[in-house]
Amino acid sequence: MMKKLTFCTILLVFLCNTGFTQFKKYDFETGKMGSPFKIIVSTADSTGLAKVVGEAFSYAEDLENQLSDYRATSDVSIVNKLAGTGHFYAIKKQFKAILIESLEAKNLSQGRLNVFAGKLVQEWRKSRKNKILPDSLMLARMSKDIAGDCIEFSKDSSSIRLINSTCQIDFGSIGKGFVAQEVVNFLVKSGFPQVLVDAGGKIVCTQVNENGEKWKVGLELPQSKELADKLILVSNSAIASSGNTYQTLSLNGKVYSHVLDPTTGWALEHSKSATVLSDDGARADWIATAATIVPIELLKEIIGKFKDLKILVWQKNAGKLEINFNNNLL
Repeated sequence: MMKKLTFCTILLVFLCNTGFTQFKKYDFETGKMGSPFKIIVSTADSTGLAKVVGEAFSYAEDLENQLSDYRATSDVSIVNKLAGTGHFYAIKKQFKAILIESLEAKNLSQGRLNVFAGKLVQEWRKSRKNKILPDSLMLARMSKDIAGDCIEFSKDSSSIRLINSTCQIDFGSIGKGFVAQEVVNFLVKSGFPQVLVDAGGKIVCTQVNENGEKWKVGLELPQSKELADKLILVSNSAIASSGNTYQTLSLNGKVYSHVLDPTTGWALEHSKSATVLSDDGARADWIATAATIVPIELLKEIIGKFKDLKILVWQKNAGKLEINFNNNLL
């Protein structure tokens, strides 16, 4: 998960027009995972709302304590420290759930989205800070080490261990979407079924009111005056974006993205970006990232595995916007 404040390549602007006069919109915001974390509840009865939202923020904090590699005492940090030692570590059900989704992402993307690429991510973080490219031989060695099996589950699947020290878990391409989905589920179970959660630009929502009215989401293209010519209507869905607008490294006339291809170890050099609309927050998050890495033909295979998934992939060439692939998003 990201520690510094970041923004999506597509900025998401959500609008609420309830249509039901008795429904009111309540906004709450805090900071989680290095980004603004927003909860919007649409309800006709706000009794107990503040308490439930406080509990939702606490739940998000618990998830960050499990999944953030920036926290030295988090579960994922402890698992990473034990890598290669042979010791198992007990994980919670949420950790297991995001790990299983991440393993599916690795499989479907043919390794181009690899949850065990934590060491590669760390090397490129240092490069962006120091303005020096990582050693190419080191990157190649790390890519080879994480290409195969990296993880082993205990017999009862309650604990895990990483097979070698190069294998380091990083949930950066899926974590915010996962947390947003978990918090939405929590709020619905707590008696507030009309909600929207924005975890640093990864959005998960139900519907605006009991009449089924949808949230209106506008897609804004950063560093451009262009805007999508229509709003996207969203309910019971998740939307996420990925691209190289922020956290780039510029050296020797080249621009390196914060997004990596774990099969080579190198940061992407193209300007491709993607937005995904899915029925699950974690899935929308990782597919948006995968769409900027994998070839279009493989992307088509991936999205064919999921029902009603919508996606837009584009890039800028010589300052001109070009849509590479549009699967029913616009």
